[in-house]
Amino acid sequence: MKMRISDLLDGWEDCSVELSPGPEVSPERIRERTMKLLHTKPRHRLLPRLAACAALAAALTISAVAAYQIWGPGNLFDSFFTIESAPLDEGQKALLDEMGTTDLAPSTSNGITITPLASVADAYNCYLRLRVEAPEGTVLPDMGTQEDHVFLDVDLRDTATGERLDWGVQKARFLPDRTPGDNVVELVFILYGRPGGVNWNDGVSKTLYLTDLALIPREGTSGEEPMILEGTWSFALDHLYRSKILEVDPAGAVRLDTETQAMVTLESLTLSPLSVSFTLSYPPDAGPFVHYELVLVCKDGSTVTINGANGYGDPGPDGPGGRDYFYGVSAFDIPIPLERIDHIQFGDCSIFLPDTTQ
Repeated sequence: MKMRISDLLDGWEDCSVELSPGPEVSPERIRERTMKLLHTKPRHRLLPRLAACAALAAALTISAVAAYQIWGPGNLFDSFFTIESAPLDEGQKALLDEMGTTDLAPSTSNGITITPLASVADAYNCYLRLRVEAPEGTVLPDMGTQEDHVFLDVDLRDTATGERLDWGVQKARFLPDRTPGDNVVELVFILYGRPGGVNWNDGVSKTLYLTDLALIPREGTSGEEPMILEGTWSFALDHLYRSKILEVDPAGAVRLDTETQAMVTLESLTLSPLSVSFTLSYPPDAGPFVHYELVLVCKDGSTVTINGANGYGDPGPDGPGGRDYFYGVSAFDIPIPLERIDHIQFGDCSIFLPDTTQ
């Protein structure tokens, strides 16, 4: 299995919460790109509907999604991971069933109902399979399996205090449309986090607000016109996710960075079935590093290479002049049951996982 970290690097960074200094990514880039595309073609804007239409759409959605209740998150995310990497096996599906939920309420705005059919999360990353249903008679564009940034505004808040939370980087992947030309599309929406940001497993009730859904087919791949579905949809994410993490002691594992000839130390490492988080330290004149060279070696001989991460660097405990630190998170292309990992390779150092059977 190969990591495609470009998904993270091309993300739209949340700048609502100030963190330690890191690479700057303009949050205006996505809005500018979206508006540029919209202005290059005629566009249709779905105007607000009457409250009766909203109620009717909600009723239709509830009945339409009833069939999904017989499946768990594993089956509902299988089609997404099939596009991204490979179909899930039964062990991976069972794992997502343990970590995720299908118990999320729909939200309706301007007659458009968005239903989270399933969700799964670890401490840093949250996946939502969303079903978008416009009022009857509306024709939504066929988005194929396009990957894009789709919501023009994303806001995550602590439900009790209203505090804005750092949600990280967004990504969306549309799922194949079995009935193109109708009023329904489905997609998987992901919030990729980073150290210092929101923790989805901390038990704190959170509310996610998604505003204005942009359906913009790629030029040359569809004759459909772009469309903006106006509205704000809110979803209560309350104590839904079961934490499955494993702290690994790197025991001072080091490797030589061949480009800078500096020794890089792996200070900490935490695994979940969806991602790995880690801390590196290095001489201040050597970093930051683009390639982290963490290799997960599975018992079946397959490997997952981590050569990029979403995170930030800053001076370590010794302050300026001491060793610098990088705090990173890398999401996997496909869930990995932790019992399938044999060890982690960091340069010439082999790091073995703790025995969790005792």
